[in-house]
Amino acid sequence: MRNVYVWVLVVLLTQLGSPVNAQTDSTVSGKRGVYAVVLTLGGGLSYYSTRIGVPPGLEQVDVSRFGIPATFRAMWHPDHRLRIGLETGWTTMYSYRGTATGERSQVYVSAVPMLVVFSMPLAWLSGTERSLARRLTILGGTGVYLVNSRLDYAGTVNASRFSLGWMVAGSYTQPINRRFRVATEVKWFDAIATEDAAFGLQLQLVWRAFSW
Repeated sequence: MRNVYVWVLVVLLTQLGSPVNAQTDSTVSGKRGVYAVVLTLGGGLSYYSTRIGVPPGLEQVDVSRFGIPATFRAMWHPDHRLRIGLETGWTTMYSYRGTATGERSQVYVSAVPMLVVFSMPLAWLSGTERSLARRLTILGGTGVYLVNSRLDYAGTVNASRFSLGWMVAGSYTQPINRRFRVATEVKWFDAIATEDAAFGLQLQLVWRAFSW
């Protein structure tokens, strides 16, 4: 999966100097500015994809790899294809319950991403305005994750740790009007130091907040 991330970054960087086609979407009337600040808010479902280290001796273990992640992203759209921004939110990793020495215990792990994100629309792959590719975008980001764990066993213990990490994603957007769109995004989170990774599928609201 890390090879995919490297490939995404290479494609993004090779398109840095390519100007954006200034035409508006066929579903949007009127003109719009070349520069814009675009905000994205989304949520969905995630699946933890790596090994869960359940301690030996824990009985009647019930493991959950699913979570409900949330994403907030702010992107600057210049007059070139490569866009840059910041992303944060909250990502569920995993949880499990079990019994140790006759007492119930529970572990819950989540992460807060703090990433610098690059994105690029794939309209350059096709010469036609109505092609599916013109509404597809690839994204890649790197930064840190604040990984939080909570243990409930004879009391509650909370622990946090920073981990370097990255993210890759692909999204499809559907215009609603001149400023708003809805998007479906698939993404991969990876906190390298803690070896936590999750695959996510999200539904997002995209708002073109400012343009000039």
